[in-house]
Amino acid sequence: MKIEDGEIRNLSFDKKRVIPGWCLFISDDNEEYLIRQNNFMLGFKQYRVSRKIYQANISLYKFSISGLEMEKQIKKKSEKSYLGVAIGLPLSSLVRDFIPQNWLWGKSNLPIDMLEGIINLFFFWLALAICLSVVSYWRKNKLIKELEKRGISLKRIGKGYAITPLIITQKKLKWW
Repeated sequence: MKIEDGEIRNLSFDKKRVIPGWCLFISDDNEEYLIRQNNFMLGFKQYRVSRKIYQANISLYKFSISGLEMEKQIKKKSEKSYLGVAIGLPLSSLVRDFIPQNWLWGKSNLPIDMLEGIINLFFFWLALAICLSVVSYWRKNKLIKELEKRGISLKRIGKGYAITPLIITQKKLKWW
């Protein structure tokens, strides 16, 4: 199956919070596809990453939210977010002082030892991959539970990739 063009929209069941990790793709012939976007950082330049594509048994358009609506929601939230910054900055400094640095980054690599550096990098990438996998699994289960509450079922129809990368502007998501 080849889809040439369409529109990407975010999903939101309550019109307040966007469901992270998922996009609703509406093709020009009004077919709807849910695209799992958990590996957003992958797929630079010529490397294409296939993303899992699902289809629901009913239309999800009523749960979609456009970029303009999202921008309004973000502006409302950003006006109230100064408290988080005011609390987060001093708290991060305190946490940095009380948590030993080698817990986060491994043993110090001075004098420079190639084997120790490779081991530190390996554990860092392993921890990152595990964290991203857990988040991806959690997001999928959360979406499936939300859909099941509404009597909607998902069916995986395959994998696909964009010919051009996902472009995010302030007002619109573009893909394919």
